[in-house]
Amino acid sequence: MDSKSMRNTIHPSAILEGNIEMGDGNVIGPHVVMRGNVKLGNNNKIEAGSTLVNTIILGDDNHLYPYTSIGSLGEMGAKGDRFVPEGVIRIGNKITIREFVCVHSPVRTLETRIEDGVYIMNKSYLAHDVVIRTGAVVNAGVLLAGNVQVEEYATIGMGATVHQRLTIGAYSMTGMQTPVTRNILPYAKVVGNPARILGFNRVAAEQKGVDEKWMKEMEKIFAKDVVLDDNSDNPLMHQINAFLSSHPGSLILHKY
Repeated sequence: MDSKSMRNTIHPSAILEGNIEMGDGNVIGPHVVMRGNVKLGNNNKIEAGSTLVNTIILGDDNHLYPYTSIGSLGEMGAKGDRFVPEGVIRIGNKITIREFVCVHSPVRTLETRIEDGVYIMNKSYLAHDVVIRTGAVVNAGVLLAGNVQVEEYATIGMGATVHQRLTIGAYSMTGMQTPVTRNILPYAKVVGNPARILGFNRVAAEQKGVDEKWMKEMEKIFAKDVVLDDNSDNPLMHQINAFLSSHPGSLILHKY
């Protein structure tokens, strides 16, 4: 423990072992376990019974609710659980992680990452090498398999399950209990089993401040089986075309 620990509040029942570093204003609750190489910034609150193990870098102003589990080995089943010594879980700033959330250490890459402003609700599971980008919302009971990428400001509904190595596009909305087995387009609303595109996520586009004319055009495209125009000036269309170019296995637009 470094000398800065005197400027933090640490419950006497907490267990801190290894190379633990903290900034200022952190509150470590009862029966918290921090073991390994754990670095905290400032003003984090880690509530009762949470565990942070192996290598974790936590930024500022984060709130970990009771019994979160951060840093355990990535689950590999019959292949055997693996530990990558140089791997890290990197958690940004102003992130909420609710009760009983599980976040695993990386296996295939060197980083499992949660970026700024993310909100993760209770009992969600983030497997090895998952990346959650800025402002995304992961609702209660969501299961994200290994190497899943959730792009900025995407929302995943309660109980949805996402197959390994898939990408959930920016500003998309995935409905609750949806099994996701293909990449999800940016701005798509996706529901059902099998997953299908219901329409354009206007609410997210409005929150982003997209021009009304571009949103109306995208609503027409999502409502019909219309080919995306590479020459359009619509920035959302450019974003979707770029996504399709890099994610050929995507759930494409259909008319339902």
